[in-house]
Amino acid sequence: MNILPGYADVSVLQLALVAGVALFASIVGGLSGYGAGALMPLVLVPLVGAEPVVPIIAISALFNNSSRLAVFRSYADFRRAGIVLAFSVPTCVLGAWGYTRLSNAGAALVIAEAAADLGEAVERAARSIDDGSAAAVLGRLVAESNAGAD
Repeated sequence: MNILPGYADVSVLQLALVAGVALFASIVGGLSGYGAGALMPLVLVPLVGAEPVVPIIAISALFNNSSRLAVFRSYADFRRAGIVLAFSVPTCVLGAWGYTRLSNAGAALVIAEAAADLGEAVERAARSIDDGSAAAVLGRLVAESNAGAD
């Protein structure tokens, strides 16, 4: 099976851009615990379209979170995870079914709204920091994300 024909219309520069954004998203995700799934659509949608982006991000999240579980297994509370899964899986299935009902334009609208929310969070964090450096903005975003998880 030869997968290279699938990349015939993708330039080396585009692949490098995706790799660079993926590296940046992984750093943000490693610091904050999430965020890679919010950053990657910004570069993937122009390349592959809106419709296939959600499955791509979902598969990426499965690998990401599986590796976290493998690394932090001793800290995992499987009883609580089971309770969360019992309530989250049905709503995830419902959301996935709803996504399959969207057209390419509908999927683009959903992704654009999520990107706008991310942009607003970055602006809010930047305004609340005196020095405005990138490290301070990222630190503020991490603090906000951790506060929201409580």
